[in-house]
Order: sequence, then C-alpha cells, then structure tokens
Amino acid sequence: MLSVFGPRNADEIDRILTADGTLIIAAPGKAHLAELRQPLGLIGVDQRKPQRLADAFAAYDRPGTEALTYRLDLDHADLAALAAMGPSAHHIPPDVLADRIRALPSPTAVTVDLHISVYQRRG
Repeated sequence: MLSVFGPRNADEIDRILTADGTLIIAAPGKAHLAELRQPLGLIGVDQRKPQRLADAFAAYDRPGTEALTYRLDLDHADLAALAAMGPSAHHIPPDVLADRIRALPSPTAVTVDLHISVYQRRG
C-alpha cells in the first residue's frame, strides 16, 4: 500500500493490508517547501509527524527509511498549482494567494524534502 502525503487511518490500513503486506509512506520533511511557507502563508510540517507515524504503526517492522531532497525552479503557474494541492489551499483566499505568488520571482527555487518509510507487517 502506498500513502503519499495523505492522511492515514492506521486501523483501516491494518484491516486491508495482507498478512505479508508492505506499507510505504512518503511524508514531507522539515525543509519541504520551506521557501514558500512564510511568503505564501503555507501551513508548516508538524514536527511531531515522525513520532506520530512511528506510534501509529508501532506493530509493524520498519526495515527502511530514505530521505530524498532536491530543488525545483517553479514559475508562478507551477507555484499556484503546488499551493492548490496542499492543505493551505483551504485556508488562504485565492485572490490573496495569487497576490503573494505574484510577489515572488519567477522562477522561484523550492526545496522538495521527502521521507519515505517502509513498514512491513509482522507475521
């Protein structure tokens, strides 16, 4: 099962994952979109997320975790699409977000910081 930046219902995952199943979770790291948080007013990454994931899936083995970090140069249209995909889109009026994006250079360098964790059911 793959979960990318989504909310995870551990009970539901446990219910449907097969006995030998593997869960892969891609979650944002501390530096994810850091350059955009303040100028666009984006919601930050909860610093307790790694511990919350570990607690939610404590009954699983964790054979591996990989950090993946890279930079993107995004124009204003890309920045608008990126902001629209995340939870901040529900908290910032569209006209306010558009004004904030226009105030940034085009392109804007943005950090992608992912933590990819593998959880294996204990059988």
